[in-house]
Amino acid sequence: MILQTRRLIIRKFKPTDLAGLIDMFTDPEVMRYIGPRRPMTEDEIRDWLLDVLHRQNSELTRYAVALKTTDELMGVAGLRDEDRAKDFGYYFRRSYWGKGYAQEACSAMIDHIETSLQIEDYQIFIADENANSIRMIKKLGMQSVKNITKSCEQGSLYKQMA
Repeated sequence: MILQTRRLIIRKFKPTDLAGLIDMFTDPEVMRYIGPRRPMTEDEIRDWLLDVLHRQNSELTRYAVALKTTDELMGVAGLRDEDRAKDFGYYFRRSYWGKGYAQEACSAMIDHIETSLQIEDYQIFIADENANSIRMIKKLGMQSVKNITKSCEQGSLYKQMA
């Protein structure tokens, strides 16, 4: 386990997380703002999980977010190196939206990144159309610092402001 909150465990991925990942990554609404911007195939999801399992012990990575009571995979949150920048990201299965889990997980991860890992220079890209994520990330103290186009999508880079 990497972290825990009142309701959540943030941990390394396990092979048994595959079913939850399939549920999340094949959902068009979840995939609207992440990754390839389309539902992934089961083969792509298996490859994604194998890649994370291989890298999670040696690199910055995204972690599994699970319910503390059941250890059921709810989502993903964490930091990774992307395009010469430290990229923060999160995504959750749709059945867990609107319950405060993303904010709880992201708040814990941001504290871990800044306090334990002592990383202060990181960012998150959020598409302009993703109003819920923009609202949530602002609640955590992040502010837009640059408007960009990423993967043919207009959005902003957000950074934690002291």
